[in-house]
Amino acid sequence: MKGKRETIRNLISIQERVNKLFEDVLVDIEATGPGQAVSWSPRVDIYETEDEFVVNAELPGVIEKNLDIKVEGNALVIKGYRPHLHGLSSEDIEGKHHMVECTSGTFKRSFLLPESVDSGKITAILKDGILKIVLAKKSSDIVKKNIRID
Repeated sequence: MKGKRETIRNLISIQERVNKLFEDVLVDIEATGPGQAVSWSPRVDIYETEDEFVVNAELPGVIEKNLDIKVEGNALVIKGYRPHLHGLSSEDIEGKHHMVECTSGTFKRSFLLPESVDSGKITAILKDGILKIVLAKKSSDIVKKNIRID
C-alpha cells in the first residue's frame, strides 16, 4: 500500500513540475495582454473532505479587486495581479532598494475540477494573504441499504 501511495505522489509531483514549467514559459494573452508573460505563480494547497474540496493559495499583497476567480468549462481559473512592492509606491519607501525578491505582476493558475464538484456552490474568501476557495461536492442521493438474504 505504501509503495502505491508513493508512486501516486511521485506522479502528482511530476505533473506539478510540468504544469509549473508551462506556466512559467507560456504567454497568457488574455490575462496579461499581447506579448506579455505571466509574471509569477502563487503556491497552492488543495485538500478534500467528505463534503468539499478546498484550495488555499498564497497571495500576500494581492487585494480582492485585483482577483478574478471563475469556472471555465471544467476548470477553476484564478487570475490576478500583485503590484510592485505589494502596493507601496517608490515614494512610500525612502532610500535605495538593495534587494527586491518579492515577485509582482500578473498570475494565473487553473485546476481541472472533478465531476463531483457542484459548480453552483463555490465560495471564496481572501484573508491575511491567503485565498481560500471552497468547492462543494454534489450531493449524492444514493441511498445505501443492506439487503437481507432469505
